[in-house]
Amino acid sequence: MKRIVGLLIVLCVLLVVACQKYVDKTATADPRLTNHYCNDPNAVNYNWGFPGKPDNTVCFYPNGEFVGKYVYYDTVYQLDLSKSYSRIDTLYIYSSSYTALQVLGFCSAGDTMHLTAGKTLVATVDTTIITGQQFCRAVDTVSGTITKNLADTLPLLHVYFTVVSDTGTTFHIGYAQKL
Repeated sequence: MKRIVGLLIVLCVLLVVACQKYVDKTATADPRLTNHYCNDPNAVNYNWGFPGKPDNTVCFYPNGEFVGKYVYYDTVYQLDLSKSYSRIDTLYIYSSSYTALQVLGFCSAGDTMHLTAGKTLVATVDTTIITGQQFCRAVDTVSGTITKNLADTLPLLHVYFTVVSDTGTTFHIGYAQKL
């Protein structure tokens, strides 16, 4: 009986201690944390290098990885994946926000293609109608992506477009090298 009473007293004491609210200690700067990391969730490198000191000057954003002048090596395939032709163009990629991109150079008429770039460095053609975005002619639409791999040693963009037209569907697969 004395054991049960003793265990109940110990249990009551543990319950009282366990129910007390925890008081967090005041944070102190750790002198070992010297590296700087990006603390902006819109950036590609958000929290890279954490823990450390937050420093948004080290951030880079999706648009900055795409903007520039490129030479574009394009191979066009038919719907049955037979090669149709190859061409070389100059592309200009501009930015109006952290994610919005405009691409010039695909169409001889100077039409602008609009894309949205994500933190994974995939820029997707903005869909304005069911089959994509109007392309070079009023009867053409384009859909697809432009991607960048940070591990590439050359500043390359990989292009994968599908063009639906009154004359059929073609696939544009190529790469663009920054000039």
